[in-house]
Amino acid sequence: MLLRFFAAIALLTSFTMARPFTPHEMVTLQRPGGVEPNPSGQFAVYAESEYIADQDKTQKSLYLLNLKTSAVESLTTPVLGESHSDPLFLDDNHVAYLWKKTGEELSQLHVLNIQRKDKTAYALTEFPLAFGDIKYNREQQLLTFSSLVYPNLDTLQQTKDKDDEIKDSKKDNALVFDQLMVRHWDTFVPEKRNAIFAVSLEVVDGQYKLKDEPRNLLKGTGLQSPLFPLGGASDYVVSEDGTEIAFVSKISTRDNAWQTSQHIYTLSLEKGEHGAPVALNDDIPAASSSPTYAPKSGRLAYLQMKVPQYEADRNRIVIYDQQTKDRLEVVKDWDRSPSQLVFSKDESVLYAVAEENGRNKLFAIDLTTETITTLTNDHAVSGVSFVDGSNSLLFTVSSMNHPSIAHSLDLATGDLRRHDTSAGLKARLEQYSLADPEEFTFEGALHDPVHGWVVKPHGLDADKKYPVAFYIHGGPQGAWGDSWSTRWNYQVLASAGYVVVAINPHGSTGYGQKFCDAIEKNWFTYPYEDLMIGLDVALEKYGYLDADRVVALGASYGATMINYMNGHTDRFKALVSHDGIFSTLNAYYTTDELYFPEREFGGPAYEPLARITYERFSPSNFVHRWKTPTLVIHGNIKEGLFCRGCASMIISIY
Repeated sequence: MLLRFFAAIALLTSFTMARPFTPHEMVTLQRPGGVEPNPSGQFAVYAESEYIADQDKTQKSLYLLNLKTSAVESLTTPVLGESHSDPLFLDDNHVAYLWKKTGEELSQLHVLNIQRKDKTAYALTEFPLAFGDIKYNREQQLLTFSSLVYPNLDTLQQTKDKDDEIKDSKKDNALVFDQLMVRHWDTFVPEKRNAIFAVSLEVVDGQYKLKDEPRNLLKGTGLQSPLFPLGGASDYVVSEDGTEIAFVSKISTRDNAWQTSQHIYTLSLEKGEHGAPVALNDDIPAASSSPTYAPKSGRLAYLQMKVPQYEADRNRIVIYDQQTKDRLEVVKDWDRSPSQLVFSKDESVLYAVAEENGRNKLFAIDLTTETITTLTNDHAVSGVSFVDGSNSLLFTVSSMNHPSIAHSLDLATGDLRRHDTSAGLKARLEQYSLADPEEFTFEGALHDPVHGWVVKPHGLDADKKYPVAFYIHGGPQGAWGDSWSTRWNYQVLASAGYVVVAINPHGSTGYGQKFCDAIEKNWFTYPYEDLMIGLDVALEKYGYLDADRVVALGASYGATMINYMNGHTDRFKALVSHDGIFSTLNAYYTTDELYFPEREFGGPAYEPLARITYERFSPSNFVHRWKTPTLVIHGNIKEGLFCRGCASMIISIY
């Protein structure tokens, strides 16, 4: 439905460009993934997917990037409906990757030699269950991965046998729960749990083979990792010497729906040792994440929040010393919230990715002086890795006008090198005239500076008037950034002749923790004021904006703001509400993450004092003032916002 909406808007305006960037173009454009370097630093491999709309199928294949020349070549042949994904180097020349073949239910690991001309791959695994989050430790030739299994069973096959037994004997699909969460996000919480498995590899006659049966490292521990259902490969890491694993886990307790606590654990991988996991920070009732080992000393860095129930608290950087058992928080006063950490090879520097002023930047933290140096200033950095064969970092960069592209940063010279893309992606991008963003700042609520973006149609004539698409982001702790998106893509409406205005009001991330925290119990006070002031500033600053043709659009919290706006202003020509809350009270009683509304509104909805805040910010209480035509887009996929809110919206509109 969302694509139909964008397509309808595209028909409202007449605009000529090289090739319009329509919703169809957006969803069919190739999507490159993260890049994985080989040990010598000469090559990197990545996966790229492409949706073929007329077949309603996706194909995903691998590409090889020469880090010396920046040239890209196809490594596997794209096949409609097949997937080659999650590539990693086993050594300098051998790439392992998941291959899901046509007609087969499961993906299996295959291996190919990049030096062979025919690039023929052979199967490494024949596992009976789906698996992912794959990593490989070359020191110990140890392959690790995750799979959803019954927690007290040893092998993948045992889980498969139990699944088959249940399928044959169980005549219904009923689920039984005696505690929350019943579901999380879009998935009912199953009896099975995510577990990390490990298996040794060996080389026989020039081919990699499994040396033994994969073992469940978390069997009988009561722990789950990666976190279900939103966790991934960043939830665990194997030490450089392959003797230990660190992982994130959340203990299953009756108060899971009310707390965000998740802790870092370590577990020995030494042969003959079967000790219990050791918690490093279970005294802190808040979220921790992203463990990463130092290459030599075995020190462990991770990210730590401190405020209970708060998903948007600032990530602090903590380094744990395995010898002394001490935890050291570094750069305590740095008012940014990192999302990834990477040690330098000599362990003197910690590289961090963090959001700042609408960008995802790369920073270097000197661990002796705690000096912070900004290494990249523009766009959005992701997936940083140290290239062993050179003094450089490899990562991807995306922006408002291009998807992820591999870049290398020479740490000696500071030179940033943009690598090539696949021929198919390059050809597609050359057909569009995608606009460069502009930005502006104004004084918003609390006299704070507030940041906004403007994306104009290509070839804009400043003497004409253009309709405005006013974007409102979700979260509410999120931000519009200079990054590529296959959801709320700025270029789609800009290509259709709209000027996109996107403002990051109070509550947005990347502008300091105080700015982010300001939205607590203030969902529609400071943010609403920022949005109204920001729109006024944009209309005055950019004379080609048509104040009589402004459409406001938002998803999740952004849609909830749309619903609230409808009862507080009639300045918009139309509104678009996508997956928003209609009644904050009803949302409390249907959400899975109870810690979220209790933190945002000051307590449970049934407590009298907190209920005042719920009622104050419930769009349902202002339906009698709704005047603006509204397009409501909703579904039952986003379980945190049931479609009953959509039904209420439609009833209210009519």
